[in-house]
Amino acid sequence: MVVNEITMAIVKNARDGESIRSLARRIGFAYSAVYKWVLELEEYGVVSLIKKGNKNKIKINKNVVYQKFLDLDDVVGVIRNDKVFWGLIKNLKLKVRFVMGSAATIWTQGGFVTGDFYERIYFLEVNKKDVSSLRRVLDENEISYTEREILNKRPLVVIISKKDFKIEKKDGLPVMPLNELVEWCKKLQLENILEHLDLMYGLKLKARHAEVYTNG
Repeated sequence: MVVNEITMAIVKNARDGESIRSLARRIGFAYSAVYKWVLELEEYGVVSLIKKGNKNKIKINKNVVYQKFLDLDDVVGVIRNDKVFWGLIKNLKLKVRFVMGSAATIWTQGGFVTGDFYERIYFLEVNKKDVSSLRRVLDENEISYTEREILNKRPLVVIISKKDFKIEKKDGLPVMPLNELVEWCKKLQLENILEHLDLMYGLKLKARHAEVYTNG
């Protein structure tokens, strides 16, 4: 199979005019292994080997297969960073909590997945005193974040600075309390989420709606 750790590293890091030996040193694989897979990639037209003196120089051909390699690397990178983020958040010592659609997905245990969550956009409230520390942690782990507009990067943490707030833990994750989430859903008339929460936690929301309607 032509797609493997070595070929991914070759396609991602190779430079036009570079020797195989130089490339092997930079990506940390044995010369023989890199040479073998460069020849394999040449069969697919991804690279060409140009003879210069006693050295073979790499020429990158940006064909369809080359682009597919880069696309795959992007997808793998997103999945890897997403996994890192979730592991990180469970052990984070800062005061943070998931809110809005992220909280809804966590409280419903994936029974209702919001569009933002599906797109790996996560809304995280952070104590004002911890914002700088959170930025540093995310930077160190190469996780994208924003405090304003939504960026075209995934996963993406939307940082919402707040002076103080309550936190509950759900499946090991810091999240806004269930009663706050319910009020948020009511305000936005998110009936589908409310139905899921009602079924899971016996909140008797339908009974309350009926009572309000009757009294009205």
